[in-house]
Amino acid sequence: MDMKGQRKLSRMGRWGRYFSLPNFLPKEGKLNIVKKKNKWPMPNFDENDQPHFLFIITLPYSGSTALSELLNSSHRTMILQERGEAQWLVPGLCEEDRWDPKKKVNFLSVKAVWLNKYQQVKRLTQNIDVVIEKSPPNMMRIEELSSQFLDYSFIANNRNPYATCASILYRNYNAENISSNQRRDILEYETKDWLLRSYKIKELITRLNIPLLTYENFCHEPESILKILNLPDGVAETINPHAAVKVKDYKTQPITNQNERQISNLTDAEIAHIGNILAAHSGLLEFFGYQLISK
Repeated sequence: MDMKGQRKLSRMGRWGRYFSLPNFLPKEGKLNIVKKKNKWPMPNFDENDQPHFLFIITLPYSGSTALSELLNSSHRTMILQERGEAQWLVPGLCEEDRWDPKKKVNFLSVKAVWLNKYQQVKRLTQNIDVVIEKSPPNMMRIEELSSQFLDYSFIANNRNPYATCASILYRNYNAENISSNQRRDILEYETKDWLLRSYKIKELITRLNIPLLTYENFCHEPESILKILNLPDGVAETINPHAAVKVKDYKTQPITNQNERQISNLTDAEIAHIGNILAAHSGLLEFFGYQLISK
């Protein structure tokens, strides 16, 4: 793939993550399928039957799947979608522009779809009290989104920028078969994305007094999550902080810090380039407890 194609893919990574449609379809075919869907469905739901929504405010590829899987070890919690990202249940919410803070969202549709799903599950499992929701673009509209529901709380999550960018490089690109210049451009783009979104998370943490648990602290002490949760009585005690979790295509395993392994996939020059971009943002790095890597 040439660099123009890589940049297009990078933009899709930032705004869309590929619509979750079959990759073998031509672009026109994918768009036609999306257009045929009802962008803002409105299923029936009971306004008076609502769970506590736990919103995880997080970047993509920052360990939030492991976090949500561990939280979902309780018999009193659930996720609405297999990855914990209920944006994918509402076609209009997960469109290519979902990271646009000015995106027009039908919040009543989101509320209807999410509560309908919860109430379907609750009919089969009566003791569900908490829904865990971690769609990363939620951060762009979290206040209006959360206000649709009667009861909710937040936690914030972030991850070392070097590890985040390395993870994206090897997960979303053919990293071992593109040129060093292409890798450099991708890492530069993703580092700037990390900065943009991390500033947003910092602003929300500061303004809304949201507790922060970084990926690194979570991996070091998984039980620390229990100390910052604000859930209905007794729910936190049913969460197993030592549960084995299944993340993406990795085998089921206990919570494990993957940073060192993923950063080792970067060359010294790539680490230095990321550091040059981050250097002007020392205050942000310090806020989350991160430092530049010296090689």
